[in-house]
Amino acid sequence: MREIFDTFLTDPVLLSEDVYALWLEGQNTSTALDIRFRSYAHPAPTAPFDFVDASEHDQLRDLIWRDTVDQYRLFEKLESYLMQPSLLRTQLLFQIPPWQQQEMTEKYFGFDGAVVRRLLGKKLSSRAQKDLDEVSEQSLRTLKNCRRQFENLRRIYALLEEKNFQGSMCRAICEHFLISEKLAAKYACLVFLIHGRFEVHPSHKTVGFLTWNDLQFFSSLLMGHWVAPSVKRSQLLDSQKPNRASTSILTQGSSLECLRFRPRWVEKAEPSDDSKAQQEWPSLAYLEARVTPLSARYSIGVDLNQQMTNSLRDLKAHFLNDVETLTEYRNVVMATLQVKLKGEQLEHLGMKMLPIARGLLTIGAGLSQPKELKDLIEDLIDDVGIVFKDSKLALRDIDLVFSALIDSLGSIDVCKLGIIP
Repeated sequence: MREIFDTFLTDPVLLSEDVYALWLEGQNTSTALDIRFRSYAHPAPTAPFDFVDASEHDQLRDLIWRDTVDQYRLFEKLESYLMQPSLLRTQLLFQIPPWQQQEMTEKYFGFDGAVVRRLLGKKLSSRAQKDLDEVSEQSLRTLKNCRRQFENLRRIYALLEEKNFQGSMCRAICEHFLISEKLAAKYACLVFLIHGRFEVHPSHKTVGFLTWNDLQFFSSLLMGHWVAPSVKRSQLLDSQKPNRASTSILTQGSSLECLRFRPRWVEKAEPSDDSKAQQEWPSLAYLEARVTPLSARYSIGVDLNQQMTNSLRDLKAHFLNDVETLTEYRNVVMATLQVKLKGEQLEHLGMKMLPIARGLLTIGAGLSQPKELKDLIEDLIDDVGIVFKDSKLALRDIDLVFSALIDSLGSIDVCKLGIIP
């Protein structure tokens, strides 16, 4: 006797967002069935389902199973197109509305910080792919999910590497993979961390405590301020001088160029938060609120601004080769902080200010050597962050310390270096 079987046929293709999310997570069909069945078998009080006997449960489970298998089969056929979104746009086999194609592509290329963070510091090669079992176990994500994110990242990195990391990375990613500018900017920041070989694994003894949001903020800040900006961004910054020269401290060549434009505070009516942030050195809270991966969308390439790194190298030579200059600088900084910090904090900082200054100068000089970049976060924590922690400084106090460090450079004769033309 011929067996009777059910088929699903829809045109245009009917896609379930919930099942697609489960498929992207790497859940198998059995697990997906259990998750979907629980949502139907235990509906909200207002839901229309009211089962009388167990047979209806079985019928519902069977129906959900058939639909789940059909959806998974469809996604597996679509995956080759999702890997190359331009083909998805032009294929005629599956009738999917353009808006849904865009949404599917965006979700397919989405990544999880818990996964990609464990891929940083490694070459995206077949050898790294063998470590995905460990990544899956540590990140508590399925192996299939980790492999999808790895392959997406590898393809994007290969594209930019083929272009020798020239031009706008964000634009190149957008145009080739047809994803949103927001997601492309996140990938650009991720590529920056990979290219710099930053050591940020969660098990790292020094930087392991940082969250993925912290690392994303860090890379966005460096790309937005330390990597050479595009012509479009340069024109935008030029149109904002001198009021916002301080917020672009490291984007226009020399690290000290902004000292020529920095406006001094004038006693007037209480300014708004935005206007105050434009006139003073931007606070950490202000940067945290404003700096996002989109801040790096105009950056060109992944290399730090060479003129800036050369200036920082010369600055270190000037200070560390002249003990009197470094001591004078330390005294000016402490004099500035004397009226702003408490006695105990001031005393501890007074003993540590010279090591802090030396540490920052050494870190800045090392930026001219690309291989030194991978330890940047660790060096900042060891040379500066721990001192601030031991001094029990609040976030606002740290803002004051950095403002004093920057402002005090204006009272030191650095013009003879040729850093400030």
